[in-house]
Amino acid sequence: MGYHDLSDSGMDGTARRKEASRIVDIIQDFTEQMTPSERKFVEQMGDDFAPVSTKQLFWLRDIKDKY
Repeated sequence: MGYHDLSDSGMDGTARRKEASRIVDIIQDFTEQMTPSERKFVEQMGDDFAPVSTKQLFWLRDIKDKY
């Protein structure tokens, strides 16, 4: 897992939500291969109305890169 500066993604809340939704669409077919915590997190991030923090977005990116 790579290092990310979690202080700022350079994105506003709407942009983070859009990217999270895009990533979830990409990785949703791989949820059976994920650990239980990764699977639960990806399912939670699939909720299009929930806000996405910078830290959550970076974890989602790491999961995408892993699978």
